[in-house]
Amino acid sequence: MIKTNTETVRKIIAEFPNLQHEKKTLEGNHEMTFREAIRALYPTLRDMKKRGFTTREIAEKLKEYRVYIELSTLSKYMHDMAQETSQKSKASSTRRVRKPASQPTSSAKAYAPATPSETE
Repeated sequence: MIKTNTETVRKIIAEFPNLQHEKKTLEGNHEMTFREAIRALYPTLRDMKKRGFTTREIAEKLKEYRVYIELSTLSKYMHDMAQETSQKSKASSTRRVRKPASQPTSSAKAYAPATPSETE
């Protein structure tokens, strides 16, 4: 059995929250998966859809640039990116600071059920 120690665990607790995932950027020239490419292109492709391009037409345009992606794969990746975008916007809207609930007035207590200590 492999074991660790408390010092190692404390270091992990201290360091892991500060780690940042290394994201691939468009800097330089390196290989990308189709998913990574569609993620980077998604705002542009989404705007093309809004301007009336079909997914098939977008796939044909990508082929002009030697990006040979199946129509079904492009559709799936576009759908996935739309879901991610939607989830991110929902998450950011729930993080907004909310006003604290107002304190109940003394008349509100009159409607609260009595506790055993209050009835004795």
